[in-house]
Amino acid sequence: MNLLTGFLFVLIAGFFQGSFVLPMTLTKNWQWEHTWATFSLLGMLIFNWLIALLIIPDIWSIYKAVPATDLIVLILFGAGWGIGAILFGLGMERLGMALGYPIIMGLIASLGALIPLVIFFPATLMALRGMVLLAGTAIVILGIVLCTIAGSRKHAATTAGTALKVGVSSAGLAIAIFAGILSCFPNVGMAFASSLVRAAEAAGTPAHFAGNAVWALFFTVGFLVNFSYCLFLMARHRNFAGFANAHLLQNIGWGALMALMWIGSFYLYGIGASRLGKLGIVAGWPLYISLSIGFGNLWGLWRGEWKGAQSSARALLNLGLLVLLLAIITIAVSNTL
Repeated sequence: MNLLTGFLFVLIAGFFQGSFVLPMTLTKNWQWEHTWATFSLLGMLIFNWLIALLIIPDIWSIYKAVPATDLIVLILFGAGWGIGAILFGLGMERLGMALGYPIIMGLIASLGALIPLVIFFPATLMALRGMVLLAGTAIVILGIVLCTIAGSRKHAATTAGTALKVGVSSAGLAIAIFAGILSCFPNVGMAFASSLVRAAEAAGTPAHFAGNAVWALFFTVGFLVNFSYCLFLMARHRNFAGFANAHLLQNIGWGALMALMWIGSFYLYGIGASRLGKLGIVAGWPLYISLSIGFGNLWGLWRGEWKGAQSSARALLNLGLLVLLLAIITIAVSNTL
């Protein structure tokens, strides 16, 4: 029952993560930096701390009980993730959807699971459980690649019948690789923050909430990086005044919904991973990423983004979603071995 509950929480977390961008498409007369700044402020800082203080009211005493070096490591991971979020956008711009997305998301899904496995459970790597998990991770990457190729074919069909051509440079590939490596840091940071989790449990925090003590500090550091970048873009584009328009309250509302789903997904993932057993941080991460991609694609279908796409692109998308479903099943099986 505990295992089933864990998968249920990860499922809901994947739904929120795959859906949080949807409100961003509903804002009016805002540039990307306006929406992202609002989302960062609310999701990474305000809602983050409200949830943390609600479920872990003595979080400050927990931080004081942890060695400063452990907190510094977590802060460094948070800063790295913040940079990775920025590099994600730059990598997609340089390489395009067809090449950039599978590189970045493939690295996020695989490294987020493999790094904790190699460092903390090396003996499990060549055991049956580890090999099945590795197979599930590989299937995740395959599903991501199939969905991405389908997306590029859909785009090509809507651009006057011409294929999307994106120049591939060594700099673009390097950006995408570093984006994938840095963007997997939430799960890696969670794995390295075991002393913080133990301190939370020792302070009386329920085990399924203890892991979430990591997110308050981690995403606060990520907020500083992301918000600073948004301010830089506003200064560069000279559009600070763009915040104030006739749709201000409506836009803030969409930004708040976006932020709540995003930060909620990580807290729910933390609860779910804690219920998946000793390898929860290993098996839960690729499951979480693949679910978010699947739900994101379903939202795209619902919004009519695939209207007019070639039948081959639709078929490839369906195949990619089925492969992701197979990956979910495989990862679930690995956790029962």
